[in-house]
Amino acid sequence: MSSSTLRAVAVGMTVAFLSGAAFAAGVSGAEAVKVRQTNMKGLGAASKALFEQLRSGAPDKDVVKVQADKIEAAAKVLPTWFPTGSGPEAGVKTGALPIIWSQPDAFAAAAKRLADEAAPLDAAADAGDMSAVAAQAPKVGAACKGCHDKFRAPEK
Repeated sequence: MSSSTLRAVAVGMTVAFLSGAAFAAGVSGAEAVKVRQTNMKGLGAASKALFEQLRSGAPDKDVVKVQADKIEAAAKVLPTWFPTGSGPEAGVKTGALPIIWSQPDAFAAAAKRLADEAAPLDAAADAGDMSAVAAQAPKVGAACKGCHDKFRAPEK
């Protein structure tokens, strides 16, 4: 796949993330949960693909860039995936804990940390600096983990 094709895919994924976020704000709680779950799966897949590239020993810079773009795009809009009414009261199984809505400032700070860590990851990927990407990726992973540890129910 050419660099321009990969870049087009990245732009498309960015639009998809942003569209999903906007959609989540204007739907029922149950629908918002489903949108959120889809978006989180996309974010998780991008993270997994990025880390797989880094572990490969010879990361494909174009693939890394696409995944970093997806991660940064998602991080920027992640808080919009949690509108009021999309918690456990929505009647749909969700791992999102009520603390997200009872302590919105703490949740916003955790989400901001992800966005703050994703931006330099994307910049390093854009520059093709795989050493910088490798150094920044664990910081992004730690931001994800920090949020999951506090705001997500443990998976069974």
